[in-house]
Amino acid sequence: MKNPKGRPPAGSLARRDDLLEVLQSLAHKLSQPLTALRGTVEVGLMGEMDVKEYRRILEVSLQETQRMAEILEALRDIVEMERAGIQVRPVAWREIIEKALEEAASADKADRLRLISEATGEVWVTASPQRLSLATTRLIGGAVRAAREGHRVRSVLSVVEEIASLTVCDEWAPAAEEGANSTTTPGDSAKPLLGELEKWILSRAIECQGGRLSVRQISQTSRNYQMDLPAASPPVARTGRP
Repeated sequence: MKNPKGRPPAGSLARRDDLLEVLQSLAHKLSQPLTALRGTVEVGLMGEMDVKEYRRILEVSLQETQRMAEILEALRDIVEMERAGIQVRPVAWREIIEKALEEAASADKADRLRLISEATGEVWVTASPQRLSLATTRLIGGAVRAAREGHRVRSVLSVVEEIASLTVCDEWAPAAEEGANSTTTPGDSAKPLLGELEKWILSRAIECQGGRLSVRQISQTSRNYQMDLPAASPPVARTGRP
Protein backbone atom coordinates (compact mmCIF):
# COMPACT_ATOMS: atom_id res chain seq x y z
CA MET A 1 0.00 0.00 0.00
CA LYS A 2 1.34 3.44 -0.93
CA ASN A 3 1.69 6.11 1.67
CA PRO A 4 -0.84 8.97 1.53
CA LYS A 5 0.40 11.88 -0.51
CA GLY A 6 2.86 14.01 1.43
CA ARG A 7 3.18 11.60 4.35
CA PRO A 8 6.70 10.30 5.25
CA PRO A 9 7.35 6.54 4.92
CA ALA A 10 6.56 4.43 7.98
CA GLY A 11 10.26 3.65 8.54
CA SER A 12 11.07 7.36 8.56
CA LEU A 13 8.36 8.00 11.14
CA ALA A 14 9.70 5.19 13.34
CA ARG A 15 13.23 6.60 13.20
CA ARG A 16 11.94 10.06 14.03
CA ASP A 17 9.96 8.75 17.01
CA ASP A 18 13.04 6.86 18.21
CA LEU A 19 15.12 10.03 17.94
CA LEU A 20 12.54 12.10 19.80
CA GLU A 21 12.41 9.52 22.58
CA VAL A 22 16.19 9.66 23.02
CA LEU A 23 16.21 13.47 22.98
CA GLN A 24 13.48 13.49 25.61
CA SER A 25 15.55 11.07 27.71
CA LEU A 26 18.63 13.29 27.35
CA ALA A 27 16.65 16.35 28.43
CA HIS A 28 15.55 14.46 31.53
CA LYS A 29 19.11 13.27 32.21
CA LEU A 30 20.40 16.84 31.86
CA SER A 31 17.86 18.15 34.37
CA GLN A 32 19.21 15.79 37.05
CA PRO A 33 22.77 17.18 37.37
CA LEU A 34 21.41 20.71 36.96
CA THR A 35 19.09 20.19 39.91
CA ALA A 36 21.84 18.59 41.98
CA LEU A 37 24.30 21.37 41.12
CA ARG A 38 21.80 24.07 42.03
CA GLY A 39 21.10 22.40 45.37
CA THR A 40 24.79 22.00 46.12
CA VAL A 41 25.52 25.67 45.42
CA GLU A 42 22.55 26.75 47.55
CA VAL A 43 23.90 24.70 50.46
CA GLY A 44 27.31 26.30 50.03
CA LEU A 45 25.79 29.80 50.23
CA MET A 46 23.78 29.12 53.37
CA GLY A 47 26.58 29.92 55.79
CA GLU A 48 30.18 29.53 56.74
CA MET A 49 31.76 26.10 56.39
CA ASP A 50 35.11 24.60 57.13
CA VAL A 51 37.61 23.64 54.44
CA LYS A 52 36.51 20.00 54.42
CA GLU A 53 32.87 20.93 53.80
CA TYR A 54 33.74 23.36 51.03
CA ARG A 55 35.97 20.75 49.40
CA ARG A 56 33.10 18.27 49.45
CA ILE A 57 30.82 20.82 47.76
CA LEU A 58 33.42 21.43 45.06
CA GLU A 59 33.85 17.68 44.47
CA VAL A 60 30.09 17.19 44.06
CA SER A 61 29.88 20.21 41.75
CA LEU A 62 32.69 18.83 39.59
CA GLN A 63 30.97 15.42 39.34
CA GLU A 64 27.71 17.02 38.27
CA THR A 65 29.36 19.27 35.67
CA GLN A 66 31.13 16.21 34.25
CA ARG A 67 27.76 14.46 33.92
CA MET A 68 26.40 17.51 32.10
CA ALA A 69 29.43 17.58 29.78
CA GLU A 70 28.87 13.93 28.80
CA ILE A 71 25.21 14.58 28.00
CA LEU A 72 26.03 17.69 25.97
CA GLU A 73 28.67 15.72 24.03
CA ALA A 74 26.04 13.11 23.18
CA LEU A 75 23.66 15.86 22.04
CA ARG A 76 26.34 17.35 19.81
CA ASP A 77 27.05 13.95 18.28
CA ILE A 78 23.35 13.36 17.58
CA VAL A 79 22.98 16.79 15.95
CA GLU A 80 26.11 16.22 13.85
CA MET A 81 24.89 12.76 12.87
CA GLU A 82 21.45 13.96 11.79
CA ARG A 83 22.90 16.94 9.93
CA ALA A 84 25.34 14.71 8.03
CA GLY A 85 22.57 12.82 6.22
CA ILE A 86 23.01 9.33 4.84
CA GLN A 87 24.66 9.90 1.48
CA VAL A 88 27.31 7.20 1.16
CA ARG A 89 30.48 6.77 -0.89
CA PRO A 90 33.70 4.71 -0.70
CA VAL A 91 35.61 5.72 2.44
CA ALA A 92 39.05 4.61 3.67
CA TRP A 93 38.31 3.23 7.14
CA ARG A 94 41.86 2.68 8.44
CA GLU A 95 42.63 6.39 8.16
CA ILE A 96 39.65 7.21 10.38
CA ILE A 97 40.72 4.57 12.92
CA GLU A 98 44.29 5.88 13.06
CA LYS A 99 43.03 9.42 13.62
CA ALA A 100 40.80 8.20 16.47
CA LEU A 101 43.80 6.38 18.00
CA GLU A 102 45.88 9.56 18.12
CA GLU A 103 44.49 10.18 21.61
CA ALA A 104 46.35 7.09 22.82
CA ALA A 105 49.66 8.49 21.57
CA SER A 106 49.76 10.96 24.47
CA ALA A 107 48.87 8.32 27.07
CA ASP A 108 51.31 6.67 29.44
CA LYS A 109 53.46 3.88 28.01
CA ALA A 110 51.63 1.25 30.11
CA ASP A 111 48.30 2.40 28.68
CA ARG A 112 49.61 2.25 25.12
CA LEU A 113 50.86 -1.29 25.65
CA ARG A 114 47.37 -2.36 26.70
CA LEU A 115 45.84 -0.85 23.56
CA ILE A 116 46.80 -2.98 20.55
CA SER A 117 45.76 -2.01 17.03
CA GLU A 118 45.72 -4.50 14.18
CA ALA A 119 44.25 -2.09 11.66
CA THR A 120 46.82 -2.80 8.95
CA GLY A 121 46.29 -2.42 5.25
CA GLU A 122 43.71 -0.16 3.65
CA VAL A 123 40.06 -1.13 3.91
CA TRP A 124 37.38 0.70 1.94
CA VAL A 125 33.75 0.75 3.00
CA THR A 126 30.54 2.19 1.60
CA ALA A 127 29.56 4.76 4.20
CA SER A 128 28.77 8.35 5.08
CA PRO A 129 32.17 9.86 6.00
CA GLN A 130 30.79 11.99 8.83
CA ARG A 131 28.70 9.23 10.39
CA LEU A 132 31.48 6.68 10.06
CA SER A 133 33.96 9.05 11.70
CA LEU A 134 31.55 9.76 14.55
CA ALA A 135 30.85 6.07 15.22
CA THR A 136 34.52 5.03 14.95
CA THR A 137 35.66 7.83 17.25
CA ARG A 138 33.07 6.78 19.85
CA LEU A 139 34.13 3.13 19.76
CA ILE A 140 37.88 3.78 19.76
CA GLY A 141 37.41 6.42 22.45
CA GLY A 142 35.84 3.76 24.66
CA ALA A 143 38.80 1.47 23.94
CA VAL A 144 41.28 4.16 24.97
CA ARG A 145 39.40 4.82 28.22
CA ALA A 146 39.30 1.09 28.99
CA ALA A 147 43.06 0.77 28.41
CA ARG A 148 43.66 3.60 30.86
CA GLU A 149 41.56 1.73 33.42
CA GLY A 150 43.78 -1.35 33.11
CA HIS A 151 41.89 -3.33 30.46
CA ARG A 152 43.71 -5.05 27.61
CA VAL A 153 42.04 -3.86 24.42
CA ARG A 154 42.69 -5.03 20.87
CA SER A 155 41.16 -3.44 17.77
CA VAL A 156 41.07 -5.49 14.56
CA LEU A 157 40.07 -4.32 11.08
CA SER A 158 39.16 -7.10 8.67
CA VAL A 159 37.14 -7.95 5.55
CA VAL A 160 35.22 -11.21 5.11
CA GLU A 161 32.84 -11.90 2.22
CA GLU A 162 32.41 -8.23 1.27
CA ILE A 163 31.73 -7.18 4.87
CA ALA A 164 34.29 -4.93 6.56
CA SER A 165 34.47 -5.17 10.34
CA LEU A 166 36.09 -3.17 13.11
CA THR A 167 36.18 -5.42 16.16
CA VAL A 168 37.28 -4.16 19.57
CA CYS A 169 38.11 -6.99 21.98
CA ASP A 170 37.96 -5.86 25.60
CA GLU A 171 39.57 -8.03 28.28
CA TRP A 172 39.83 -7.25 31.97
CA ALA A 173 41.13 -8.90 35.11
CA PRO A 174 38.67 -10.86 37.26
CA ALA A 175 36.96 -8.75 39.90
CA ALA A 176 38.82 -8.79 43.23
CA GLU A 177 37.31 -10.94 45.94
CA GLU A 178 36.06 -9.29 49.10
CA GLY A 179 38.43 -9.03 52.02
CA ALA A 180 42.12 -9.90 52.01
CA ASN A 181 43.36 -6.31 51.58
CA SER A 182 41.22 -5.83 48.49
CA THR A 183 40.93 -2.25 47.24
CA THR A 184 38.83 -3.07 44.17
CA THR A 185 35.07 -3.32 44.33
CA PRO A 186 33.89 -6.54 42.62
CA GLY A 187 32.52 -5.73 39.17
CA ASP A 188 34.27 -2.36 38.79
CA SER A 189 36.73 -3.73 36.22
CA ALA A 190 33.89 -4.99 34.05
CA LYS A 191 32.64 -1.51 33.16
CA PRO A 192 31.60 -1.67 29.47
CA LEU A 193 33.34 0.29 26.75
CA LEU A 194 30.02 1.81 25.72
CA GLY A 195 27.06 2.90 27.79
CA GLU A 196 23.51 2.42 26.57
CA LEU A 197 23.36 5.92 25.09
CA GLU A 198 26.68 5.45 23.27
CA LYS A 199 25.49 2.13 21.85
CA TRP A 200 22.33 3.84 20.61
CA ILE A 201 24.37 6.57 18.89
CA LEU A 202 26.65 4.01 17.23
CA SER A 203 23.77 1.82 16.12
CA ARG A 204 21.88 4.75 14.62
CA ALA A 205 25.02 6.09 12.96
CA ILE A 206 25.83 2.86 11.09
CA GLU A 207 22.49 1.10 10.59
CA CYS A 208 21.19 3.87 8.33
CA GLN A 209 24.12 3.21 5.98
CA GLY A 210 23.66 -0.54 5.80
CA GLY A 211 25.85 -1.40 8.78
CA ARG A 212 25.39 -3.10 12.12
CA LEU A 213 26.73 -2.92 15.67
CA SER A 214 26.90 -6.12 17.72
CA VAL A 215 28.05 -6.65 21.30
CA ARG A 216 28.96 -10.17 22.44
CA GLN A 217 29.97 -11.39 25.88
CA ILE A 218 32.82 -13.80 25.17
CA SER A 219 33.55 -14.81 28.76
CA GLN A 220 33.18 -13.44 32.26
CA THR A 221 36.18 -11.21 31.64
CA SER A 222 35.95 -10.33 27.95
CA ARG A 223 33.52 -8.67 25.59
CA ASN A 224 33.61 -7.94 21.83
CA TYR A 225 32.21 -4.85 20.11
CA GLN A 226 31.93 -5.16 16.34
CA MET A 227 30.94 -2.65 13.67
CA ASP A 228 30.08 -4.14 10.26
CA LEU A 229 29.76 -2.17 7.03
CA PRO A 230 29.59 -3.12 3.34
CA ALA A 231 33.09 -3.30 1.87
CA ALA A 232 33.81 -1.15 -1.16
CA SER A 233 36.38 -0.93 -3.92
CA PRO A 234 38.81 1.99 -3.89
CA PRO A 235 37.68 4.82 -6.14
CA VAL A 236 39.35 4.76 -9.55
CA ALA A 237 41.80 7.62 -9.91
CA ARG A 238 40.91 9.96 -12.74
CA THR A 239 43.58 10.64 -15.29
CA GLY A 240 43.88 13.72 -17.42
CA ARG A 241 43.57 13.65 -21.16
CA PRO A 242 46.78 13.11 -23.07
